[in-house]
This record gives sequence, structure tokens and C-alpha cells, in this order.
Amino acid sequence: MRLDTLQARLAKSLDSANTRKENATPRPKPATRTAPRPAPRPQKGGGYLRLCISLTPADQERIDAICSYLAAKGERVTTSRAVKLALRTAPLSADLAAALASVKAEDGRARGK
Repeated sequence: MRLDTLQARLAKSLDSANTRKENATPRPKPATRTAPRPAPRPQKGGGYLRLCISLTPADQERIDAICSYLAAKGERVTTSRAVKLALRTAPLSADLAAALASVKAEDGRARGK
């Protein structure tokens, strides 16, 4: 008798599950993104933006030279800080345009415009 009771309970449970599936409302499909993505938010703790850059061996040597120079002065400088120093001390002049031409020539990926 116990087997009949288990079968009946299983059948009732399956019928109940099938009824729920039939009556369930279909989930809406996610909307496709047509608008441009918003600008990335600054990270907490100072608003820094993390970047990944490619450097030539000559650029890496220059960063190492900046770090070594400041280490001789008693300052410990990370690669990130050396790049920031280079950016903040770069002259905004015709020399910058000449340096850009040199970077484009070395890079090989940039298209000349």
C-alpha cells in the first residue's frame, strides 16, 4: 500500500509542477544596448583610473633612469609615479609634436594623420 501512496504523491507533485510551468509568465528578454556606455566612474579612494600601456624598451629604460635618479636623491619611485612625473613635466610646445612623430614611427601601429 505504501508504494501506491508514494506514487500518488509523486504524480500529484508532478502535476502541480507542470501546472505552474504552464501558467508562468514568460520572462522578458534583456534589452539590447543602443546607447553608448557611460564613462567609467572614478575608483574610490582618490578617483584614479587604471590604465594598461605598451612601452618600447627605450621608454622602459627612460622610466628606469627616472627611478634611479630619484633613488640616488633618496626617493623611492614606482613605475606609476615615474610615468606621472614624466607627464607632469612634459613641455606643451612644438617639442611635444616632434616627440609624437618619433613615437608614431617607433610604434608601428599608429596611423599617420
